[in-house]
Amino acid sequence: MSHTNAENRVLTQVDTVNAAPYSLDGTGVTVAIIDTGWWYSYNTLKKDIHGEYRILAEYDAIEDKLSHIADKSGHGTHVTSIAVGSRVADDGTYQGLAPNANLVEVKAFERTGQGTYADVIRGIDWIVANKDTYGIRVLNLSFGGPARSRYWDDPLNQAVMRAWQNGIVVVASAGNDGPTPVTIGVPGNLPYVITVGAMTDSVTPLDWSDDRLASFSATGPTYEAFVKPDIVAPGGHVRGLMGLDSRFATNHPHYHDGDAYFTMSGTSQAAAVVSGVVALMLQQEPFLTPDDVKCRLMSTARARADGGNLNSEISYSVFQQGAGLVHAWEA
Repeated sequence: MSHTNAENRVLTQVDTVNAAPYSLDGTGVTVAIIDTGWWYSYNTLKKDIHGEYRILAEYDAIEDKLSHIADKSGHGTHVTSIAVGSRVADDGTYQGLAPNANLVEVKAFERTGQGTYADVIRGIDWIVANKDTYGIRVLNLSFGGPARSRYWDDPLNQAVMRAWQNGIVVVASAGNDGPTPVTIGVPGNLPYVITVGAMTDSVTPLDWSDDRLASFSATGPTYEAFVKPDIVAPGGHVRGLMGLDSRFATNHPHYHDGDAYFTMSGTSQAAAVVSGVVALMLQQEPFLTPDDVKCRLMSTARARADGGNLNSEISYSVFQQGAGLVHAWEA
């Protein structure tokens, strides 16, 4: 296995280190990711920690066919590596939160990161139809769009809700239009799913005192006055895999290390962290329902006002941090 140049500080922030005695690594859980595709050349995406091929299916929702979905954007690869990457850091930890999970990749967004409702809904419907075939338990949605109707009338939200009702834990990003209130986008505004905002550790992972909510993290309430986001997770300057010739790396070369890693910020990255945590939870207790998972994540999160991992000197409202910073060990 190849190595990164540094330790994975995200694992420290969400406290997956204490899960080590239970050998939790996502084994037996399939995570589905709807995004821009993934970079096939990275063995640590296509193979698990044992070197076994773990890509169960690739579906191109734009073309409506099963085929390899090359990531020309870089976003999908970055998100995937955070959730399930099996690269090993210098300190012996894995890059991804659930490095041994199985993976289903669905492409619904082009190189520019743009996608249509029709393509995303087609991708979600395909996942629901094939959830038993591939054992899909987690669905990561690191994207968003402006809310243009009541959440219950939105066709994308209706598709997402079908996935939730079919036993798939849906993790959605809150959006990057914060800190202005009422900026949670679709599908993050769906009350039932797990909506994730972003925090940053100010590049000091072992010093909780300067942790803060990321300035871009979208803020609730939703238009219908629901509390969102539900929780927050590391989303500031997160390292993830990305090809050198992908659109993000080409347009922002100063954020790429010239080898394999790109540093990126967003609630997309925060959602990927939580999707990895959910895979660990379902490995330990496969009987958990989506509602069970959400309740555990929220009841064990550490709110800034409670003096947890987020600095207690300054508090955030529930419309900014939800229940607080995700805590994998407690969940």
